[in-house]
Amino acid sequence: MKRPLILTGSTALGLLVLTSGLGAEPSKPATPDPAAKRPKFSSKIHIPVKLAAEVTPLPPAGYEKVFSDEFEGDKIDTQKWGFRLDSKLLSTQRPENVSVKDGRLEIALRKESVGDKAYTAGGVISREKFVYGYYEARFKTPPAEGWHTAFWAMRKRFPEEPKGPSALLELDFCEQDGGDPNFYSFGVINQSRYHQRKNHQSWNAGRWVIEDAPDTSTSFNVWGCEFTPEITRFYFNGHLTKEISSAGFPHDEMNVWMSVIASNLKGDRWVDDSKLPNVVQCDYIRVYQHPKYREAEAALRAEVLRPLPPLPPVKKKDAPIGPSPEDLN
Repeated sequence: MKRPLILTGSTALGLLVLTSGLGAEPSKPATPDPAAKRPKFSSKIHIPVKLAAEVTPLPPAGYEKVFSDEFEGDKIDTQKWGFRLDSKLLSTQRPENVSVKDGRLEIALRKESVGDKAYTAGGVISREKFVYGYYEARFKTPPAEGWHTAFWAMRKRFPEEPKGPSALLELDFCEQDGGDPNFYSFGVINQSRYHQRKNHQSWNAGRWVIEDAPDTSTSFNVWGCEFTPEITRFYFNGHLTKEISSAGFPHDEMNVWMSVIASNLKGDRWVDDSKLPNVVQCDYIRVYQHPKYREAEAALRAEVLRPLPPLPPVKKKDAPIGPSPEDLN
């Protein structure tokens, strides 16, 4: 015969506390206070840097323009550009949000539900791929918290293209989050798990931030990057912001991207609906190349198309850890 279970007062109270919330709905996170100050973004991997005092003549000497769009027509040149079409973070990217008006590319930011997202945005991606060169764009960011504007380069395979290698490299010339118009980040991401393992490289080849830029939402600014087989240099309005060796990450063919998505990255707390609809405005996007790098570029283009030889198995604990969503576009 089983004896009845008798609970002491303290035990019964403990069980009551533990079980009282089992049938309740999970609590929703509190809505941020609009009057509260936006927190300053800080990160162990994003290193603050300063602009060089002197202005560098750009493009660098010897470079020739090989690609440009001054957006002088009345619609996007689809021979030059494809569209960013994905659903990421807080928005879905749509071609309807991309237009040309008054000599500028405009990417609209809207509060509208598509799929499971409450916002839509967009972007353009060059159909042509580039390697070594000087990349430059002049644009103005939206004056609204919750929008991640990015000018960058990474391999993209459009649906009509034959299957090819995955992206090896991402060069971020500018990532600007609208809640702090005086702040932007830039850097290099090693996208290749293969090269991370083979060469004992980190996915993070360098991430930096400018914390005291002029307001990027009130005037147009110029972001640039010179990428060569030896050196990579980043610029803002002609001022050098960072120079690093190009030896610490794989090189790749890359498409040029100009895009914006809704997000709560790098200190942004929400999307400020009171400032919607809005737009990112871009004056031009240009790519220059130097004749002395043509041979190295041709060799690289051939190399990235070759199948990679297998690597020995890696222990799980030694597997490389990739970037988190907030570190990517």
